[in-house]
Amino acid sequence: MIHQVAKEKQITYSISATATIPVVIYFNDIKVSEENTPLNSSIDVNGYALKNGKYKIKIQIFPVFRRGDTTVSPEDIKSCQFSFGSFTRDRATGDILNPKTYSELSLKAPNAPVPYFEQEWEVEIKDLPYELEGWSKGQDLSKMDKKELEKRVVSFHEKVRDILDQGNGDKWGDMTKKRAQETAVFYYSNNEQHQTSVSENTANVAKYCKGMMVPLEDYELKLYAEGKLATLERKNHTMEFNNKSPLDIKGWGALIRKGQKSGAADYRILLYLPPNSNDFIIVRK
Repeated sequence: MIHQVAKEKQITYSISATATIPVVIYFNDIKVSEENTPLNSSIDVNGYALKNGKYKIKIQIFPVFRRGDTTVSPEDIKSCQFSFGSFTRDRATGDILNPKTYSELSLKAPNAPVPYFEQEWEVEIKDLPYELEGWSKGQDLSKMDKKELEKRVVSFHEKVRDILDQGNGDKWGDMTKKRAQETAVFYYSNNEQHQTSVSENTANVAKYCKGMMVPLEDYELKLYAEGKLATLERKNHTMEFNNKSPLDIKGWGALIRKGQKSGAADYRILLYLPPNSNDFIIVRK
């Protein structure tokens, strides 16, 4: 059973982003933007804030790879706009209610072009009506031997890739159980909505992933949340992928499903090791 929160307290914190050049956004030392791409959206961060408190936002701005740019101009940086705020959502209609802006994340652009730009801010979350365990008790993976850690993370990804490629939605559901349970909490789902989401995710693996997963390749190990989370991400730019151009998959999760006709989607998994355990658990995406 999921504890139900009164609608007026179902607060979602978010980062609003408008950028015509590639940006990557981090919250609580976790990459929360989907990929290295221009953005014109609001990114929910409830899933990466386990409780009320102070958090860091970091934004990186990069040159436009498909244009062949090697630097970012001060004008491009100044054209980007970011802010931190919150809202509530009508789950029946999807409408955004009671939007608030707490911080305009103003950029301090340099005076000359740079290879990339980075800036950080501290923000505070005060009104979450829940507290999640998440990865808070996880082992510090940064203290492990990097080669051994990468070997184990790759092995886990290979196992998950095989499950997805077999279309085994039930096994995928078992492996993502903790993630689904905590997602229901921070997304304010009721029990029926949670069960529907789990069923749909299970069915989609059988429908879309069977025989469609690309090989696990061109990856690099990434650690987030001050060393408590690990994943694999694609490390090189692409100009096109699976008959879609332009499509740059640099920074995507290494588990990638081809689209039926063109394009692709990734199944990013963030892993943590509980205390006194050698078995990774999928906790976020």
